[in-house]
Amino acid sequence: MQFKFSDGKELRKHWMLAEDMHFLNHGSFGATPRVVLQAQQRFRDRLELQPVDFLVRQAPAELRAAAGELAEFLGARGEDLAFVENATAGVNAVLRSYPWQAGDELLLSAHAYPAVKQLARFVAHQCHIVIREFDFAFPLQEGEILERFTAAVTPATRMAIIDHVSSPLAILYPLQEMLAVCRAKGIRTLVDGAHVPGMLPLEIPALGVDWYVGNCHKWLFAPKGCAFLWAAPNARDFLQPPVVSLRMEEGFPATFDWVGTRDPSAWLSISAAIAFYREMGGPDIPAYLHQTLLEACQLLQDAWQVESPAAPQQLGTMATLPLPLSGEATLERANQIRDQLWREHRIEVPLFALKDRLWIRISAQLYNVMDDYRALAVAVQHLPGYQA
Repeated sequence: MQFKFSDGKELRKHWMLAEDMHFLNHGSFGATPRVVLQAQQRFRDRLELQPVDFLVRQAPAELRAAAGELAEFLGARGEDLAFVENATAGVNAVLRSYPWQAGDELLLSAHAYPAVKQLARFVAHQCHIVIREFDFAFPLQEGEILERFTAAVTPATRMAIIDHVSSPLAILYPLQEMLAVCRAKGIRTLVDGAHVPGMLPLEIPALGVDWYVGNCHKWLFAPKGCAFLWAAPNARDFLQPPVVSLRMEEGFPATFDWVGTRDPSAWLSISAAIAFYREMGGPDIPAYLHQTLLEACQLLQDAWQVESPAAPQQLGTMATLPLPLSGEATLERANQIRDQLWREHRIEVPLFALKDRLWIRISAQLYNVMDDYRALAVAVQHLPGYQA
């Protein structure tokens, strides 16, 4: 493959990341390249030079053009896509707009993103619906996700939220098979693809989903606050953004394009982000990062004498590994170790407490090199309670 530079240390100059740190948590908030931040600042300058002219006369058409370019990258049409601040906002729009009936069931994973689970509880309380969760073993057992998902479906299931890539577990769900179950039973489907744009090849209309939400500020290099909601033509009449505003009656996606005064520069910068993605390797990036991740996982597994909970084909550009630490497995302790790794070793990486064990999630991005993962391997070996 052809990158502008062949070494991660060279590629790092495209980001503002501090040179003395090991940033292994691209999956949380991403890291925006300098050239994209510069493009965003140009939009902000235009906004401040004449706010009314920019927001009223210029931005609406430019926003639709940006939506069209992002949609093309996703194999879709611009009129089927609306910008939102993050994937959580997109899920909010769907769940809080949907015409629920009392007793309807919403199905989602026990490992769904915590904000999505909180939202589901809120909607259940407001609309008198039932939340049904399906769980599965981790480390993974072959076929268990699909089996547990199928078994959780009932005649009252109206909608399923399906993770494309799990945030805490960093695994790919068997999306096509789960969607096939839903289609056979007439269940509406909302796919949480928060991590997917830029991580995996994606053509949304071909999936056959009702709604798809994704973040562009993670693996697609956009500024923070750039995400989208895609809606099928037969699944949008009721859709409203989380903040209802002046264009409420104009329908999707117009009602999302204006929800009051805000800075649209993150969305308008998507063109620069896509251009940077393509310059750095475009469609070759996912396979390159996947291979980098597998090498990093093997390095850590050998150092800590642990096994991967998922097969290589179940991973994208992140992986969650067990930590060889004795002692309590609580969220509080996970956060304490996370902060300790940052304070003492300049390593930024997330930890989770799951099924009576501590886990660590690593990411692979173009600026990462094996020395980043070696530093993590050694740092963990010096933590209290380490047991190889």
